[in-house]
Amino acid sequence: MKIHRKIALSNTIIFTLYLTAGYIFLKENIRILMLKDHFFIKTIAAVFVFFILSNFISKFMLIAVYNTLEKLDKVISLINNKFIFNLRKELLNMEGCFHQIFSSIKIDIIDILVKESEIKKQKEKAEELSEKLTLLNKNLEQMVEKRTVQLKSAKEHAEAANRSKNEFLAKISHEMRTPLTPIIGYSRMLKKSELSDDTKDKLETIHNSGVKLLNFTNELLDFSKIEAGTVELNFEPFSIRDFFKEIYNEHCEKAEEKNLKFEIDLPKNDITIYSDKMKLYEVVKNLVHNAIKYTEKGSVLCTVEIRNSLLCFDVYDSGIGISDKNINYIFESFGQINKQSAGAGLGLSITKKIIEILKGDIKVESKLGIGTTFNVNIPIEIYKKSNENFSFNLRKLLNKTNPKIKPIILKALLKFPNRLKKLKDAYENRDIEEIRKINHEILGTYGNLNMAFIYGKSRDISRELKKDKVNFEKIISCISELENMNRTLEYDNIFKEYLNMKNKKLSILIAEDVEENREFLRALLDSESVELICVENGLLALKELQNKKFDIIFLDIQMPIMDGLQALQHIKSNFELKKIPTLALTAQAIVGDKEKYLPYGFDGYITKPINEPIFFSHLEYFINSEKEDD
Repeated sequence: MKIHRKIALSNTIIFTLYLTAGYIFLKENIRILMLKDHFFIKTIAAVFVFFILSNFISKFMLIAVYNTLEKLDKVISLINNKFIFNLRKELLNMEGCFHQIFSSIKIDIIDILVKESEIKKQKEKAEELSEKLTLLNKNLEQMVEKRTVQLKSAKEHAEAANRSKNEFLAKISHEMRTPLTPIIGYSRMLKKSELSDDTKDKLETIHNSGVKLLNFTNELLDFSKIEAGTVELNFEPFSIRDFFKEIYNEHCEKAEEKNLKFEIDLPKNDITIYSDKMKLYEVVKNLVHNAIKYTEKGSVLCTVEIRNSLLCFDVYDSGIGISDKNINYIFESFGQINKQSAGAGLGLSITKKIIEILKGDIKVESKLGIGTTFNVNIPIEIYKKSNENFSFNLRKLLNKTNPKIKPIILKALLKFPNRLKKLKDAYENRDIEEIRKINHEILGTYGNLNMAFIYGKSRDISRELKKDKVNFEKIISCISELENMNRTLEYDNIFKEYLNMKNKKLSILIAEDVEENREFLRALLDSESVELICVENGLLALKELQNKKFDIIFLDIQMPIMDGLQALQHIKSNFELKKIPTLALTAQAIVGDKEKYLPYGFDGYITKPINEPIFFSHLEYFINSEKEDD
C-alpha cells in the first residue's frame, strides 16, 4: 500500500509539473502553434490523454499486482516458515546424528587409545617375559645338560645292574640245570625197571621233585616273563586226590615238628582235571608252606572242591595274621612283612601272577593274632580219559602192523615231538597260516598211519581253524593233550627199535665237561646200534674227529680248555667236518640264549635237563642222509 501511494504521489507531482510546463508553454506559444500546426496540438492532447489513462490504469494494475504480490508474499512467507521449520528440524536431526556419530567415533578413538596403551604395556611385559624366558632357556639348557649326564650315568648303572642280573641268572640257570639232567633222567630211566612198589614210589617222588625244581627254577629265572604274563602253559590231566596227597606228604613232617594240626579236606570222589599241574602245584605249595611257616600253634586246614568248572580251595591257618595295611603289600615282589623271615619275598607275588595267568582269582582275609584265610578259584576242565592209554594203544598198533610198515610208523613217531613243538611255536605267535600248514602235515601223516588218537586232536584243531573267529583256547587245549600223549611215549626205546629195524649203525660224539651228565647220556643211548664217544672238552672232541667219522656231534657251550663255540668254529671251518650235523647240548636256557648262540653255526639247540622226545626227534632228523623238511 505504501508503494502504491508513493507511485500515485510521484505521478501527481509529475503530472502537475507537466501541466504547469504545458500551461506556460502554451500561454507563450499558443498563438504560434495554432497558427503553424494543428497536428502538434493534437499530439499534445493525445499524450495528455494517454498519460491520464495510463496513470489511471497503472494505479489499478499496481493494486492488482500488489494484491497478487501480497498473496504471494504470504505464500512465500508460509513456505519460508515451513521450510525453515523443516530445515531446523532436519538440522536438529542431523545434529543428533552427528552427535551420535562423533560420540561413537570419540568412544572408538578413546578405546583405540586405551588399547594402544594396553598393547604398549603388554609389549613391554612381553619383552620383559622374553628376557626372563631367554634366561630360563639358558638355565634349562644347563639343567637338561646336567640331567642328561645324570640320566646317562643312571642308564649306565641300570645297564650294568641288568648285565649283572643276566649274568647271575645265566650262572644260576646253568648250575641248576646241569645236576637236574641226571636227576630227572635217571629217575625216569629207573622207573621203567622192575622194582618194588615202594621203590617205584620213591623214584616217582625223586622224579617229580626234579621236575618241580626245574619248573620253579624256570619261573624264578624268567621272573620278567611272569611279570609280562607270557609264561607258557602246559596242560595235562592229573588226579586231584594224588595231587593234594603229594602236597600233604611234602608238608606234613614240618607241621608235625611244630605240633600243628594239618589236614587237607578232599572231595569224596577222585576227579581227574585238566590244567597246568606244575604251576598249580606252585600256587598250592606256596600257600600251604606260608600257612605252616607263620603258624606257631593251632592248625592249618586246606579244603578242596570242584564246582562250576572251577577248582576251589581255601587255606586256613591260626597264625600271626596280617594287618589291613599289609594285605596288598604281601603280593608285591620282594615284599616281606616280617623282615626276619627267610626267603626273597617272591612266593606270594609269583603265586598271584600264576593264578592270574591261569585266569583265576585269589582273595585273602586276615586278623592280627587270629589267623589268615586264602581263597583261590581257578578254571579247570574235567578230563575225559579217552587218551590215557595212549602208549598201550600205540604198542598194540605196532604189534599188529606189517613189519615193512612198522619202521615208517616208528620214524613218524620220532618226528612227532619236533612237529608238535613247531605247532606250539606257531600257536604262540598266533600265526594261523603256519598252524594250518603244520597241522595239515600232522593230519596227513598220522591219519594215513591210522593213529586215530593223534589224528582226532589234529582234526579238532583243523575244524577250529576253519571258523571265522578262531578260538585259540581250544587250539592250545588240543595241543596240550597232544603233548600229554607225547610224554607217555618211551622215545629211547622207539629210537633204538627204529635203528634195529632199519639195520642202521649210528656214531655219536658228545663233548660234555660234567661226568654225571656223560654217564647219563651213555645210559640213555646204550644200544648195539649206537656207538657213543664222550669227551670232556672241545679240544678232545677235535682230536676224536681227526681219527674217526661221526654221524652227529653234540657240544656243550661252557667247557674248560676249549668251549663249544671255539670247537664249533674249527669244525665249520674244516671242509670235511662242516657237513656233520653239530648241535648245542647246553644248560644255557634263559630267554634269548637260543637266539644268541644258534647264529654261531649250530644246526640245532637242545637245553638241559634233556627233554627226551626232543632229543631223539633231533637225532632222527639229523641222522638221515637227506634231511626232510619238517
